[in-house]
Amino acid sequence: MEESCNPPLWCTDDDAEFSSEDEGTLQYAVIQGLRDLYFTETLCDVTIVTEGRRFLCHRVVLASVSPYFRAMFTTCMVESQQGEVSLLDVSASIIETILHFIYTGEAAVTLDNVEDLFTVSSRLQITAMQEQCSRFLIKRLNNDNCFWTYRLASTYHHSRLLEMAMKYISWHITCLTNNEHLLHLELGEIIKILSSDQLMVSSELSVYHMALSWWKANSSGDSPLPVELRRVIRLQLMLPHEREEVEKGGSWEECDLQESTPFRLRQGMFENCIVCMDLHDRDDMYYDADNDYLNAYDPVSNEWNKLKPLKPKMDPVCVSIGNYLYVTGGMSVHGSISKAFHVYDSVTNDWTELPSMMSARDQHGFLSFKEKLYAVGGWNKGGILDSMECFDLSKNSWSELSKLPYPLSSFASAQLKGKLYIIGRGPTGEHGVKGLLIYDIASDMWNHIPSKVYVNDGEAVTMDNKVFVIGGCDYSSEDPTSATDGCFALDEKGQVCEDLKVPPLPEKVASFAVTGWGERIYVFGGGIGNPCMNIYYWTLGASRWEQCTENLIYAESSAFWCATLQVPLRKLLHLIPGRSALDI
Repeated sequence: MEESCNPPLWCTDDDAEFSSEDEGTLQYAVIQGLRDLYFTETLCDVTIVTEGRRFLCHRVVLASVSPYFRAMFTTCMVESQQGEVSLLDVSASIIETILHFIYTGEAAVTLDNVEDLFTVSSRLQITAMQEQCSRFLIKRLNNDNCFWTYRLASTYHHSRLLEMAMKYISWHITCLTNNEHLLHLELGEIIKILSSDQLMVSSELSVYHMALSWWKANSSGDSPLPVELRRVIRLQLMLPHEREEVEKGGSWEECDLQESTPFRLRQGMFENCIVCMDLHDRDDMYYDADNDYLNAYDPVSNEWNKLKPLKPKMDPVCVSIGNYLYVTGGMSVHGSISKAFHVYDSVTNDWTELPSMMSARDQHGFLSFKEKLYAVGGWNKGGILDSMECFDLSKNSWSELSKLPYPLSSFASAQLKGKLYIIGRGPTGEHGVKGLLIYDIASDMWNHIPSKVYVNDGEAVTMDNKVFVIGGCDYSSEDPTSATDGCFALDEKGQVCEDLKVPPLPEKVASFAVTGWGERIYVFGGGIGNPCMNIYYWTLGASRWEQCTENLIYAESSAFWCATLQVPLRKLLHLIPGRSALDI
């Protein structure tokens, strides 16, 4: 890694931080006592020797943080008998930094020493030191060091650092095609990178050019790409003229066409649209299935497109993960409440029915975190619900979780950092419950946050590590109307961010849909009385909301749900088996 004159970053181990409130505790006394024993070289029973320097330490301390030292001191190894450990191939400054970290929780990590600290702590199995180095490197990932960091993480099997380096490479891949450090990768490393589904490339030709650049720098003559590299290039994702260019550049066998492998788009081959789940009654005898479709709004082109509808279904709740749209529950105009659960795949343009929810629900919360989906509250013919259930995508099954403190429906909800935020509508009346509920997924526990916040028919969306509550809210009045133009932001603790002013909506809205798209928050429809046909958006930091020139394309719906969904680029639709460019 290139040398740097940057000053050191004093990384502190989180577990070693203490406040004045900790003084007097046993943990504080132990840590402070060990620190004093180290600096005064008192009661030391082992010495680490390197580069002519001797560091007096304590076996029990080294063994407590390092399985390497624990094994050394609890076996018949010579170091255990003599009380001296020789690490002659490690610089004294690195050993000094590591020991200072072990006894104090602090380490002066710089770009000059981070590689040595990482490799030596890996060798000595000092996980806490490795994690400090990993966090340091992740914060400084850039085009110049991402491949170096990737190799370092791969060599020492550090999953977190490897994941973040791969994410950076995938996101910036088009800027890295001619990066000098890419040419120094091993064959296995370049294959792993170019095999990733996460590459942000809109054309598979970019992957081919990167493979070709690497091969020309690492081979002699004009020999064709080796079969291992040819197999990571997905010819089935190429347009005819792109495939023709590639096939002219090497000997491609029939097996290289990969026709028998599952069709998988790269991450950069998707674009984001906003899917609206409207209230069309698909149980009605006059329902026209032939002219029905799912409405998808493209914020870039400001146009509406058509996706395959879910039928029969009315007023469902939806959440998206990548190119999958998950839909639960809902109610028809005939009053039946559903427990059905479906998923839409924007690649195949088809719906699949999944295991039904444990309870029928309407007007419930539906949120996602990692590989799990959460259906919260709502109501059915039995009344308002206080139950919550979770669908595990890996297990394809539902399970029951802790009940809400009280029954809730028609509330605003959002997910932030592994917590579910439930805002509004509770047992205190039609104007909603005062304050909000926060559910901690890790502990499966609910917490009521007292607040002056009232929400009625509002919505919430997560963005920029905050929960933005849009419309239907008035935290300055004890008697809010059925809808307002007010908006505000909540922090992770559920407190109103007084220093972050969100401009009011251009009009009062209720029963509307909201979603995040890029750095924008979009509001669809709503209104009081007559349905609102307008679409508004607010860009983070802007002083006001903007109105889109396009409106909703249906007037009969006064309330619906929406989500931002990844859909394949239009130019690639005809390449997908069973699809055509006319599908959207």
